[in-house]
Amino acid sequence: MIQRLLKMFFPVFMIFTLTLFLLPSTFSQVSAKTGVTKHPTTVKATTYITSFKKVQSKWVGKFDYIQWYTGKAADREFLKDCKCSKVMDRAPDGYWIRNVNPKIRTFKISNNTQFVLQTRNQYEIKWNEKVTRKQFITFLKQRNKDHQTPFQIVIKNGVVTKITEQYIP
Repeated sequence: MIQRLLKMFFPVFMIFTLTLFLLPSTFSQVSAKTGVTKHPTTVKATTYITSFKKVQSKWVGKFDYIQWYTGKAADREFLKDCKCSKVMDRAPDGYWIRNVNPKIRTFKISNNTQFVLQTRNQYEIKWNEKVTRKQFITFLKQRNKDHQTPFQIVIKNGVVTKITEQYIP
């Protein structure tokens, strides 16, 4: 009698247990598709800007993610890359940039994006100078093509909302 109850109860127990584990996953997938419980995603990245233009009345940027190191981390990563510890024992100028992934990412630029520059005037540093989109585009066009300028970008829900020039000493 007990064995018979166990045979009947065990499959029901297994179905109940599996349902408990699978339901949250199923509900999560459904809500992810519908966007009902989707939380805003904010990503911050250091990048080079490879393109910045208007496409079908929307501003679009193409970004090449880079790794930006300062201080002791810069020294460590520099020595890994240059293999020149006999000649130099630290990163030049206290920073090091590595670009290991050639993938270019494309993002829309929000109409309310904040643009912040450090070196708009080549003779004077104005820390965190907020500029218009037009001033930012002028800056991009005037920069030295042989020297890439890194930028810190903020992306919210897949749209760039802030672009800040990374000062290079």
